[in-house]
Amino acid sequence: MEKIKKYKQEISFHALLNVIVALFISLSSYFHIPYGGYKGAFVYIIHFLVLQFTLFGFLYVYSLFKTFFRLTFPILFTILSALAFWVYTQDITVESSIIQAILETKFDIAVDTLSVPFGFYLISAFVVSLFLMKKYQKLKQNNIKSPLFIIAIIAILCYFIAENHRFGVLKRRLPYNSFVAVKKYLEKPKMQLITPEDNVSTDKENLNIIFVLGESVRADHISINGYHRETTPLLSGQNNIVSFKNIFTPLTYTAVSVPQILTNKSVTNNSITSFFSLYSILNKADFYTEWIGNQTIEKSYEGIINTNKKVTIIDPFHSVLSFKKKKDLALLDKFNLNIINHKNRISTIHMIGSHWYYNNKYTKEFEKFTPITNSKYVGALSEEQLINSYDNTILYLDYFLNSLIEKLKKSSKETLLIYLSDHGEILGENGQWFHAQKNTASENPAMLVWYSESFKINNPEIVNNLLNNRHQKFSTDFLFHSILDISKIKGFEINKRQSIFNDF
Repeated sequence: MEKIKKYKQEISFHALLNVIVALFISLSSYFHIPYGGYKGAFVYIIHFLVLQFTLFGFLYVYSLFKTFFRLTFPILFTILSALAFWVYTQDITVESSIIQAILETKFDIAVDTLSVPFGFYLISAFVVSLFLMKKYQKLKQNNIKSPLFIIAIIAILCYFIAENHRFGVLKRRLPYNSFVAVKKYLEKPKMQLITPEDNVSTDKENLNIIFVLGESVRADHISINGYHRETTPLLSGQNNIVSFKNIFTPLTYTAVSVPQILTNKSVTNNSITSFFSLYSILNKADFYTEWIGNQTIEKSYEGIINTNKKVTIIDPFHSVLSFKKKKDLALLDKFNLNIINHKNRISTIHMIGSHWYYNNKYTKEFEKFTPITNSKYVGALSEEQLINSYDNTILYLDYFLNSLIEKLKKSSKETLLIYLSDHGEILGENGQWFHAQKNTASENPAMLVWYSESFKINNPEIVNNLLNNRHQKFSTDFLFHSILDISKIKGFEINKRQSIFNDF
């Protein structure tokens, strides 16, 4: 009891500090989560308490550096509170794109984001931080001899244990994700891009390639491929659709799969770090290249995207984890069928697709398979709920691709649509869910091709090759080589064995 009395003031201060940090910052990460009953709510309460416990550890060690703490804490607390305000009000996920916007946005644009509630929240945060510093200055005990220091070290170890057990379990919440986002923003991309030679050219004219890059769609949940549920009724009614069931990738998360798909990097090659961007080669051949995306750009493929002549990100501040993320149909509003002064074009449309949380990736009218998920905590859900919600995302994809095809039919150009998901998804196999884990279920992404009537008339041999190759096994390496093959690129060597348009 004497020891508790001795450290009572210190304990009270750090308890108050932790509560205020929770209210102003870390609770915002739990504000929009669907809990779906007592079980889900209980798990997230435990999750929040673990996060706060680890925060106590870092904050305590931070407070040991007295002068540094007094000078920097009010600034840091106010900045993190500002980020939390947007997480509370707009469900924005703090990622490197947010940091980029903060550091690189012009002042007159930044002023437009100011509002009375935001200003009040900022002022409140700063005043509270000054109040905390006043309390801190009166502390008689706050050093490594305190028993709280031992508890703080245990708390910090808990953070690393939790992250080692499941990557991102704490890093994806405020305030941790802010520091991770800054680190990502400052990182140099690991992949070095090579500039193609100036002699790259093409004899092709009038070619219109639309590459739709999907997310987390597995081949065996598409009814075109024999899935027992009718998940692609509209595509099944389209002519000139060829589905490839046997696409393979061992790269089962976006940050590694997308750079490989868009360059000449092979799924089997990890030693080389310098590659050619698909778009930089097509640019040399005077293609119009554009990227229209609904995913926040990862550092690993940002440089590749920027080799396009035009880049449009429709919802840059809401990530796949946000519940206010725009639906993929908004991408089609940015797609212009006619590009003036270019003989050939490639438009890449990057979808949010079937990424978890599934319910948030489609609208109510696509809720065909029920019951659906009502919690973000997988342990509170049945396998039936999860698969139903996932299959509803495929229905939405079916509508999206069908709408795009109907739009493409209006073009007189030779038009080719290639859809490829970056990887598949695990749906309960071996007790696992989602992706970024070793499981063959996530290594077979969906892929299909649609071609226009003018393409069919002018390229009968290529169409025949497509039909003959649809049962062949290809790795996702095929995309780079196939697009350059169909574009009849000269001055750059491709691997014909990787082209779906090749006559084997």
